[in-house]
Amino acid sequence: MLYIVLGSFSFVFLFLFDVYTLRKDGIKKKIFGILGLGLLLYSTIMTTVVSTRVVFSTPIRMVAAIGWIFSILLLAYSLFLELPFVNTYGKREHSNQLVDTGTYALCRHPGVLWFGFAFLFFFLLTGAKLIAVAGIIWTSLDILHVYLQEKIFFKKMFPDYELYIQQTPMLIPTLYSIRKCLSTI
Repeated sequence: MLYIVLGSFSFVFLFLFDVYTLRKDGIKKKIFGILGLGLLLYSTIMTTVVSTRVVFSTPIRMVAAIGWIFSILLLAYSLFLELPFVNTYGKREHSNQLVDTGTYALCRHPGVLWFGFAFLFFFLLTGAKLIAVAGIIWTSLDILHVYLQEKIFFKKMFPDYELYIQQTPMLIPTLYSIRKCLSTI
């Protein structure tokens, strides 16, 4: 449980990343972004290592491996390729360019979807019981994080965010958003 709690603190660092993005403090922004991502990765590894296991059948583990890889690739694609990387993560000032195509047409926070699926498939792949618990807690914290982003940060960062909210679901894709995603990806 120690590593689950430790991983939960990564969301505090990711929140601070957003705070310092809005304040245009590039050094603190980068420090908290790296701390948040690094702590979450370390906590995931350690939670897996110390956990007791459930043994799943080979076919389940094979499907889970494919699902996990696909989820990680989608997470990286949504967060680091679809968003302008340097403007989003590297510069002192944030980019006020709103991305509303591709997976960001699917929902406003596709990274949360891929994050949750990644932990589900990782649990089925490894059988690490604590990963199931961590996945639920961390995905819930990720949902809280994006809720706070919407309420505190994004309306100040993106001039067209209100229109984006009206046109694109927050987390649960609709038939319309799926079609828009597929046509703009």
